[in-house]
Amino acid sequence: MPRSAYERSKGVETVTWREFPLGKGIALSILDESTPGGRQLKGQRLLDVLDEAAGLPPCKLTVADRPQRHRTRGGRLELKTYGYYRIAWEAAPQRGTIRIYNLTAIRQQVLAPKVFLETLLHEWVHHYDFTGLQLDRSPHTSGFFARIRDLAETLGVGFVAPPKRDVSPVATAADDVEIARPDALRPGGVPPPQWIRDQVLALFGHRRS
Repeated sequence: MPRSAYERSKGVETVTWREFPLGKGIALSILDESTPGGRQLKGQRLLDVLDEAAGLPPCKLTVADRPQRHRTRGGRLELKTYGYYRIAWEAAPQRGTIRIYNLTAIRQQVLAPKVFLETLLHEWVHHYDFTGLQLDRSPHTSGFFARIRDLAETLGVGFVAPPKRDVSPVATAADDVEIARPDALRPGGVPPPQWIRDQVLALFGHRRS
C-alpha cells in the first residue's frame, strides 16, 4: 500500500457531491426489505442515485441468496464476509460491482436490515475511493469510516453507520476489495487483521454461531 494512498484516504472525511443525492426515501425503504430481490432492486436504485450525484461511473449490485462466506475454527465462527466490492481496472477504474450475501454465515438467517444497509454504504465508499478520489487502493482508514458516516448522515440514516474511530496506520489492507485488471485478477482476500475483527464485533455484537 503506497503511503500516499493511505494518507489521502485518511485525510478525506466527507464525500464530495456534484449535486445533492436525493436518496433518503430509497435508503429508508431498503430497511423494509428482506428478500434478496427486493434488496437488490432498491439497493441498485440507491447506488444509481449516489453515482449520478457524485459523478461516478455506474456500480452494479448483486444480492446473493446464500450464506456469507466464512471460516470456522474448532466449531466456532472465526471470520465472515458481509460483502465485497470489485473494480475492473483498465486505463482508469471502471465497472464497479458490489456483492452482498443476504443470509448470515452459520444460522443462515436473513441479514438484519441495518446491517445490510451499512454494508451497502460501506462497499459504495470503496467505489467512491477508486472512481471519485482516484485512489489505487481503498484501505480501511479512519477517513474511510468517516466517509461512511458522512454518507449515512447525508441520506438521513446515520444510525446505521459505525462511529468515528481511530485506525492504526499499519493496518491498511482492504479485505473486501478485488481489483480486476486486463492481465490479472489481484484479490484482496487475505485474512483480515485483528483490528477489523474487533471492529466487526464492536459494530454487530458477539460472534454468532
